[in-house]
Amino acid sequence: MKSDINYHERSHYYSTKFMRSSKAVGVLWGIFTMCYSILAIVVFLQDQWIGDADNSKGPGNFGIWRWCTDSQDGREICRGRLDDFGTILSPAFRAATVFTGLACIISILCVVALVLFFMCRSSDVFKICGSMQFLSGICLAIGILSFPAGWDNEEVRGVCGPMADDYKLGTCGIRWGFVLAVIAFFDSIILGCLALTLATKKLKFLEEPAYMNPSSMYQGEINPGFLGDNMSLAGSRKSGGLQPVMLMPHGPQDDRYSEYSHPTGRSTQSPYRTGPQVHHNLQL
Repeated sequence: MKSDINYHERSHYYSTKFMRSSKAVGVLWGIFTMCYSILAIVVFLQDQWIGDADNSKGPGNFGIWRWCTDSQDGREICRGRLDDFGTILSPAFRAATVFTGLACIISILCVVALVLFFMCRSSDVFKICGSMQFLSGICLAIGILSFPAGWDNEEVRGVCGPMADDYKLGTCGIRWGFVLAVIAFFDSIILGCLALTLATKKLKFLEEPAYMNPSSMYQGEINPGFLGDNMSLAGSRKSGGLQPVMLMPHGPQDDRYSEYSHPTGRSTQSPYRTGPQVHHNLQL
């Protein structure tokens, strides 16, 4: 019995701890989901994916759809427009633009889907958002892998040198935009795994032990030697062979006759005597 009590106490402690931890982790997941959406938007808009280094042929930097170079008078000239894909340097850059843009859109929809917590079960919302985050991460990964395939463009070689080629950067260097895209990709995968874990992890409710369940008192789960006045041995499973016990009502503590006995001369306070008691004093 003692081991059962300790087991159920530990189970109750861990279940309570699990519920509190799940709520805290869920709140953190929602915050980082918003942060991931911001990261994806910044990565998509920035033109600092790659750029010139100290030994480059000229100044310049390139994003997935926007690229900038310096003119002869020192002014920065930027090209590339989202409403005109013809201004994007290469098909690889266009593919990176499409898939990175899809990753941004999905991340924004995932943030909007947080409103479903007020209308649907939390497990369903976690599954939906986790799947969307995985999809967003896959799109972002395709964009990251497609971008280096366009480094053989003549504009890129004009800044990075003739050594620049597919997946070869030449004399240029990686900028913070590319690093941020890689971080956003891992962030989306981690958030997706966490969301699906929260969706599938359920608390297993344990049966209430017999010593905590008052309804089990009349089913023989406790020691019959410690039954109270309001309990009967007749209702216990362990006492199936016993005859029913008649419970006598509690009355005054004064000496009285039994309802099943004949009057005798042993008591003067019995309410069952009908006449005065006669005392015989005999002397020898």
